[in-house]
Amino acid sequence: MLCKVWLWAIFLALWPLNSFAQLTSYHFVNPIGMMYDLPVGETPGWSTGTWINIETGTANIWNAKASMTDSRNSNTYSYFADYEQITSIAEIGQALSESIAIAVEVPYENHNGGFMDDFVDHFHQWIGSDRFHRDVNPKFGNHFSVKTNGVEQLTSEHAQGAGNIKAKLKYWAIPWVSSIPGACDCGLAFSLQAKFPLQTREHGLSSGHNDYSGLVHFGFPIADNSGFWATSAVTKLGKNDTFMGWPQRSWLQMYEVAGQVGFDENWGLTLKLRYESPLMEKQYLNFTYTQTQPLAKVEERIASGYNALVDWRGSEEIGIFYRWGEGSRINFLFIEDWGIGDQDKSSDGLYINDAPDFAFMTQWHFTF
Repeated sequence: MLCKVWLWAIFLALWPLNSFAQLTSYHFVNPIGMMYDLPVGETPGWSTGTWINIETGTANIWNAKASMTDSRNSNTYSYFADYEQITSIAEIGQALSESIAIAVEVPYENHNGGFMDDFVDHFHQWIGSDRFHRDVNPKFGNHFSVKTNGVEQLTSEHAQGAGNIKAKLKYWAIPWVSSIPGACDCGLAFSLQAKFPLQTREHGLSSGHNDYSGLVHFGFPIADNSGFWATSAVTKLGKNDTFMGWPQRSWLQMYEVAGQVGFDENWGLTLKLRYESPLMEKQYLNFTYTQTQPLAKVEERIASGYNALVDWRGSEEIGIFYRWGEGSRINFLFIEDWGIGDQDKSSDGLYINDAPDFAFMTQWHFTF
């Protein structure tokens, strides 16, 4: 509760500043990815010297329990994430010169039991889709559990608070901007990011150690009020004792492309695609099935969190924005997950990894 009050106090204190945010992409609230506050895409540059980003969203996290055996040491692991998450993320930035800027980001999250499990189950029935074992698992749950050899690694299944704080440093090497303020502050930029824990790892919101990322940003404006930009990132992960003994990766990758189409000076459409490398080494984890039939085994695996742990995670955002003044805007976004491959044997080249199942999000950028 104190963390949330602190975030709002910062926001209200800085409200009068003449500020416009560099455009920051959506945060995909994969429960383990949130432990590391993994980097997201950004426009290469910024419009004015000081900015504030506020992102709020709600997401449905649905994983049946995944049980695995480690082929290296015969350890047994289980991972269970079934909850809804309300997220508030604040970023405050300052340009130190025309080409150098710094920013601080703090994510607040609350795990809770809500209605979206039931809503998604009814939607799947309505369209005749697979129910992904929602019909045989309790709804309205609030559970996050990680076990090694049957021993729980977290102090509570119900997480809440600000787990991390992130510092950013960006060098805008080559500016290339649109004629309408904030439509595309593009060009070429490089940035460094460092995540520091605000909680110990036992609470489930942080890895408990520092992580470091390097990013490259490139983009170009299209006409007066549209643009395209892309971000690639590599992250060096620190130790995470929640997964002690697990085959954790030390380095992660992220690639994102983003497009913005302005219908006029106010309204427009935003689209983004992101692909992230897995957090675990798949070749060492053998999934433990309780089903015996081939199709039932596939359904059991994709209903669990296994694919989100060991396979590349994809996500896309589609949304609309309304822009006013000298760059103020609000984005209304829908986020969905996917992965490239036939992991669910659907023969369509994509699969659902349930991390999260879907999310609704708003983003706010203000000038005064």
